[in-house]
Amino acid sequence: MTTASHQSFSNTESHSLDTPESSPTRQRSRSGCRECRQRKVKCDETFPVCQRCQRRGSVCQPTLRTSQWQFEVPWLANSPLNTISLPPIADIKVDARLMRYWLEATSQMLSVDSSNNPFSFPILKYVAGSPSLVHFLQSASAAQEAYFYQPEMSVSLAKRGQALSALRQELQTRSSSLSHCFLTLLMLGMSSSWMAMGPTDYGREHLLAAPAVADMILKEKDSNNEELDHLTMGIYVYWDMACSFCLDPVDHPTERNGSLETYVKEARHKFHPITTHSIDLYHLLGQVGRYCRVIVDGGRRDLLFEVSCETSLIEYESIETDMMAKSLTEAFRKHGLLLLYRFCGRPGAFQPSGTILSEAEHYAHQLALDIIELILSIRSCSPYVNIQAVPLLSAGSEMTSLDSFQRNQIRQRLKEVYSTNRLVSTLWVLELLEELWAVHDTGMTHITWLELMLSKNWRLRVG
Repeated sequence: MTTASHQSFSNTESHSLDTPESSPTRQRSRSGCRECRQRKVKCDETFPVCQRCQRRGSVCQPTLRTSQWQFEVPWLANSPLNTISLPPIADIKVDARLMRYWLEATSQMLSVDSSNNPFSFPILKYVAGSPSLVHFLQSASAAQEAYFYQPEMSVSLAKRGQALSALRQELQTRSSSLSHCFLTLLMLGMSSSWMAMGPTDYGREHLLAAPAVADMILKEKDSNNEELDHLTMGIYVYWDMACSFCLDPVDHPTERNGSLETYVKEARHKFHPITTHSIDLYHLLGQVGRYCRVIVDGGRRDLLFEVSCETSLIEYESIETDMMAKSLTEAFRKHGLLLLYRFCGRPGAFQPSGTILSEAEHYAHQLALDIIELILSIRSCSPYVNIQAVPLLSAGSEMTSLDSFQRNQIRQRLKEVYSTNRLVSTLWVLELLEELWAVHDTGMTHITWLELMLSKNWRLRVG
């Protein structure tokens, strides 16, 4: 989607979508309080009134050295934790406002549980050992604050460059542990698609490096970093799944990571803010996604793999206790089955007969309807909305012209997803679906969403 089309979409949908133009927060950012406007500095949009400007002579957007980093958290006003102080990290400059914005706002887009979010205030225990992570958090905050709008992302891109430079130095000097470096590496890679001007960058270089680093960490099994390693492995598994359709077959791993395979089976009972208790399911979906990409690119089918994946998905049982988490897990499980039936026909059959093919088509459509029903059973105000774009794309691609009601439901939910996380990739998902529906409605040809994506030379990292 071009910048022009992005703006056009935002203007036409302003009545139902939290866009840069329509958002009250965005308007505060542009106008600011009177004193900020007089001093021609950016106002702190995280509060209706810029608190710093209440103290005459203060600077609205302070830049402090780490040793001076201290800021107030309003909702902890009566708590001894109200003032958060950190020990010196290095002789680097820290924008306290951007760090606070990460803790209170940006971090929420990475978690499906706002009450149990290690990306928020708990992440402070990791920043002291990783200057690169400090730079990244500020970069991501500046980007989300600007709705990932390229003309307003100069601060974000500058901070991102500093994060990359600091990460290289940490790896060379070993000044930070491998677990700390892996966290920054994953965050930089995962956010590549957030910063891109088009649906082409999914963090390929970082994704190719991640398996080797994950394997080293899992083999070391440092008990001091056990909590951090669980956090990073969940990020990696989810990101790998979301990128599985983007990665060219030539870049696919030639060997399975045995350490990771063992880890995800053991770790599903431990909650993760992205994969909840289903890290093993997301790991399986990553393998299925890469296999589907091979099939679309003309690769040979592996019947044993297809049957194994189908059996695993059919037999998979969620251990979630929260109903919304269970619905989301079930939606992803059926998403995996839908991929197999759409791209492989009936698993285990080379050339399905007309009857079998018809049954597969019917089953794929029913799976898509089930996914939509499961997704819409989750409240639109829930943090579980954050990662719904993946199953919405696969299910939405199956909706025919007779499913106009479901198409509208998908449109509305994707707009709600965008309003929650501000990621432009969500709008690209909707654009891809609209184009796919238009092609299918002509009746001239039937093309899958993945084939259409590749024909447009997109590498859309969904979610």
